Amino acid sequence: MTNHNPSFHKRVPVSKPYLVTRNQALRLSPSNFTQFMKQSTVYGVVVDMPMAPTVMTTLACYVNGAANLYFSNGKDYSGAAQRYPGVVQAARNFVSNAARFVTDENRVNTLELPNSRAHYAYILTTNGIHRLQINPLLGQQTPEERAFLNMYQRVMGELHSAQLKDKAAGLEPSETLVATR
Repeated sequence: MTNHNPSFHKRVPVSKPYLVTRNQALRLSPSNFTQFMKQSTVYGVVVDMPMAPTVMTTLACYVNGAANLYFSNGKDYSGAAQRYPGVVQAARNFVSNAARFVTDENRVNTLELPNSRAHYAYILTTNGIHRLQINPLLGQQTPEERAFLNMYQRVMGELHSAQLKDKAAGLEPSETLVATR
């Protein structure tokens, strides 16, 4: 069977456990977060990031401060928000500021993975899901995209720091933040 769509040649291979976990992250009910939602309708942001030709990482952040990483090989790094206040603060800041990026034009009904270097950020709201496409290359973003990218890079930095602290404490995370293979 020949694939006639050239964009599929760039797809990162992903495992079934990854797809299941990612789908659960994207479809969490806003009712899980009502006590944390004060004025915004945004309760989460899920960012799909191609990291290498064979590695996809998904960052899932929620208004309660939870921030988890899911890797295309099926592994994950989760639970850091229960141990590290910096993770909670960065995740809450990211989710609360995501509301300003929600527009009628970026509302979506499909939740596909990116098929290029671009990152897809899905903003979860009580009124539906919105998607931003972010170019991760320096100097290739609008000021708004750069601000959004900086917010989730801060969460990634906090998760990386948490992971290093876990490792130093003898807690072996299931996956390193930046996979090497």
